[in-house]
Amino acid sequence: MRISKVVCFFVMVFFVNINSYSWEGMPMPELHVDGRYLKDTDGHIVNLHGFAQTFSPWFNEQGSKWNNHNVQGCLNYNKNIIDRIMDAGWKVNFVRQHMDPYWSNLPGCTPDYHEAHNCFNETRFKKYLDEVFVPMAEYAISKGLYVVMRPPGVSPERIAIGDDYQQYLIKVWGIVAKHPKLMNNPHIMFELANEPIDILGTDGTYGAGTQGHYDNLKIFFQAMVDTIRASADNILWIPGLGYQSLYAGFAVNPIEGENIGYAVHVYPGWFNSGNGYEPFQRGWDRQVQPVADFAPVIVTEMDWAPERHGKSWGKDITGTAGGDGFGANFKKITDDCGNVSWLLFTEPHLLAEFGNPNAPADVVDFLTDPEACPLPIYNWFEEYAAEYDFSGVSDEYLTVSELFVVGGENISVLNKSSVSLNVFARFADGHTEKVGSVSVITVENPNVVNVVRGRIFALTDGNSEVIVSYIDPKGNQKQLTLNIASTTFPLTNDLFNPAIWENGTFDEQSRTLKTGPWGFGGWQCGVFRQN
Repeated sequence: MRISKVVCFFVMVFFVNINSYSWEGMPMPELHVDGRYLKDTDGHIVNLHGFAQTFSPWFNEQGSKWNNHNVQGCLNYNKNIIDRIMDAGWKVNFVRQHMDPYWSNLPGCTPDYHEAHNCFNETRFKKYLDEVFVPMAEYAISKGLYVVMRPPGVSPERIAIGDDYQQYLIKVWGIVAKHPKLMNNPHIMFELANEPIDILGTDGTYGAGTQGHYDNLKIFFQAMVDTIRASADNILWIPGLGYQSLYAGFAVNPIEGENIGYAVHVYPGWFNSGNGYEPFQRGWDRQVQPVADFAPVIVTEMDWAPERHGKSWGKDITGTAGGDGFGANFKKITDDCGNVSWLLFTEPHLLAEFGNPNAPADVVDFLTDPEACPLPIYNWFEEYAAEYDFSGVSDEYLTVSELFVVGGENISVLNKSSVSLNVFARFADGHTEKVGSVSVITVENPNVVNVVRGRIFALTDGNSEVIVSYIDPKGNQKQLTLNIASTTFPLTNDLFNPAIWENGTFDEQSRTLKTGPWGFGGWQCGVFRQN
């Protein structure tokens, strides 16, 4: 977990889908990536919800439970934590497991930075992969948990194609992908790095703000994807830049291959969260939605609590959905997005105390405070779990009945920017899926707009008709015609931002802007590159 700041813009509206879930005692169907969704073998949309574990003495209650590379002590403690979380009633169905460098670093070696890779020892990694990481993954699966494995350590502040950190990650994933108990395991997924910040871009500068930085980030991670794919087809989660907060450039130049999604971190203050719902939504739409348009997303770090508790990385309140606070708005945004899995990053030994009246008073206070993350998330996970349908899918679930666009078929786009193609398919059973990224798109005037991977890119002022054709899994086809206007100064609620600096309001009917103190409004370009 690190700190980052993100600028926001686009506001979108989405429909919640019928999702599938599993937990202890429930089946664990094989998962795969289908367009922008995780799906099971029946075709149900799957969004996972879980927690995280790190296998080192310090992160297991500050070294008070085991030490001295005690394999059995580590296994006993961490297996017990999973048992206690389940016994406390948490309806979780995945765990992010950190293959902590405590095990793979040479003893006595001084890392170049916290959790740096320069002390990595391949022999030790292979030994403890067998003795710690694989047994813990297998135990989690036995409890009904899908597993996301994270590599040892964190990214350095600056990375570059061909540097020693990239070579280190290629080595780690080459070893992991060939392990007979991990390769092609349908219940185990890989998150390729933790919190990259800046990369050496095509212009020779380090940063995270231009398409050239993302073009090189694609090359950086594509090498790992290709290494893994030489052995295994596990689902892969790709991090972005800016401590895993920036993804917009992947909309232009995404990772290639099957079973690919993107791993995001979200904390209070990121994506303009903490300033109410609308700034948070715009931040998400600007930095995460560009990949969520065409691939599933998993949030692998997120929590919040009032600062007085001192037990969560994020400092904020639950608040209310659509109003103030962080937690309820995070849930609203990810639910509306429809294809986001997420976890609670609060230390798991605290979650294991949920409902325990003998827990320390400060822990009970944290766990029972509705403005801290555990209590509302406990209830939300129960609600998600109640939605699971294990009965397979009917023909009605797979048969498209109509295509529609939220807000109508006339769409305005800010010139030299991009927005989501919000085309939904309604199926015969009533559920909806966003299908813009898996439809066939015909653009009447490609000099004005380009439509790729579920996004509309405005190239110059003008208008174009766009025909969207979608074929469902049963072979039925539906079409929809859209009218796209690309304009430099659109005065619409969707495209005019009254809160670029300070919070303001904009009335579309009267075209009136009211800024906050010392604030201003206007237009901000999103991802853009003419191909």
